[in-house]
Amino acid sequence: MRILSESARILMFMLVACFCLGSCSTEEPFDEQLSACGTSDVLSELPWLKEQFELIKSAPSGIILYQYNSREVIEIQSSLMSSTNQSQYYCDGTKLNFDGPEVYQDFLTNRVEVKILYGVDLWGK
Repeated sequence: MRILSESARILMFMLVACFCLGSCSTEEPFDEQLSACGTSDVLSELPWLKEQFELIKSAPSGIILYQYNSREVIEIQSSLMSSTNQSQYYCDGTKLNFDGPEVYQDFLTNRVEVKILYGVDLWGK
């Protein structure tokens, strides 16, 4: 006994495929007018950040704004990176120096996420 006709099975397959494709998350586009580091146009005002963005935008990535030791810190995250402790910058583009593991652990423990500027938080908390 045949429960579904051929056309009903095709229709069911198409509905399931549409649901699956529609539920996939996509990265949100970078909001160039997003305020951070004292500016309302971060890519225009922070050329170093625009350069970093161009390097990571084709891979799963994220740009996260944190508050750390009373300063704003931008963390660049990408699936292409081999290390998570070499991607933190002050607003002027100066890279944070995590000489020892305890210094990086202090950053992880005491940073406060302000907002996700682009993409997703790949590295989590």
